[in-house]
Amino acid sequence: MRLFLTVFVVALLVRAGLGVFSFVRSGDPNRLEFPDEEQYWLMACSLHGGDGLTDELGFRATRMPLYPGLLSLFAGNPNCAAAAKVMQWFAGAAGGVLAAGLALAVFGKRPALVAGLLVAFDPFLAFFSSLLLTETLSIAAVCGLWWLAWRSIGPGGETGSVWCFVALGCVAAVCVYLRESNLVLVAFLLVFLLCAGRFKGRIVVGVVVCAAVVVLALFPWASRNRSVTGDWCWLTHRGGISLYDGVGPQATGASNLGDIKSMPAVAGLDEVEWNRYFMTESLRSMREDPGRILVLAVRKLARTWNPIPNVETYRSGMVRLVSAFWMVPVFAFAVAGIVVSSRREEGSGVVGVVFILLPVLHVVVMHSLFVGSVRYRLAAHPMIEILAAVALMAVVSRIRSGRRMGA
Repeated sequence: MRLFLTVFVVALLVRAGLGVFSFVRSGDPNRLEFPDEEQYWLMACSLHGGDGLTDELGFRATRMPLYPGLLSLFAGNPNCAAAAKVMQWFAGAAGGVLAAGLALAVFGKRPALVAGLLVAFDPFLAFFSSLLLTETLSIAAVCGLWWLAWRSIGPGGETGSVWCFVALGCVAAVCVYLRESNLVLVAFLLVFLLCAGRFKGRIVVGVVVCAAVVVLALFPWASRNRSVTGDWCWLTHRGGISLYDGVGPQATGASNLGDIKSMPAVAGLDEVEWNRYFMTESLRSMREDPGRILVLAVRKLARTWNPIPNVETYRSGMVRLVSAFWMVPVFAFAVAGIVVSSRREEGSGVVGVVFILLPVLHVVVMHSLFVGSVRYRLAAHPMIEILAAVALMAVVSRIRSGRRMGA
């Protein structure tokens, strides 16, 4: 309990300190810096005002509803956006606790505190906790999902009860309701559970139950979309333009949604047609020039895993120094952590390493197609920092052993 309290307090202080500093520097705590923030806040205000979940184009199913729904609770507050940011500081601190709990479950007590503190001090996670974007809440939810999943089937192959998988499905549904791309991550997780459980009857039943819970949880959203847009949309109508942003003929690896939304070809289309047009054109681009898609994939992954921010406004000397000073050692120690954990006879071994690396694989797969950005790798940061903590503790153990032998 002391471990979790320590991580929570440190993470909260880091996020609050950086957040207050940004409030003072900008002169406006309610200031929104990025277009996606503005869209989420517009949809939250629309929902709060009784006009439903509506974006700047008048579309009603372009974002999953949980995050703008949560933001709508703050929309009537005089310092509404600032209050929502404060809420996210607590959510980010909770994410640090969940990451520490995950490290404790998979790798044992020794790396858990270090992993939690790495997440707590992570400058990227701390910075994004003051932005009205889904990253902070989604990261906390995914860490919670991973922790619960490991409890469902641990290194000994013990399978949890059906109710454990019902709970897993509920948390998985929360992850999807926050970000539609999390559905792919949930699919990765379920495949892993089947393989790690060696397709035993009990694990198969549990995975089916979990998947059924996710589908049932999404049904009201799909039904609502059928009612307001005429289409049985189980996720959003944003998939087409997001893919086009990444692979269309104009694609560079970075995002350019502003120009894409104003294309004459989509003027006057309703959101169902709009999504269908972009999806069709995206698939056509991929078929006609697969070589270009491969080159773009390399560029996008380079952007996604860049140790320093890609956005010019956040590439000052100090920001570049802090970013590189943090990420380069973390990446290096994470690689070492993979080796150390895979060779350990005790604990989770290779199974645990693969389990922790699934969100990293998800980022690589998704952002080989969709645009690349440092923002989109944040979901993998806690997992990378857990592996880095394992390596750090191995180094500490080696040093202590050397000192005892020298003594």
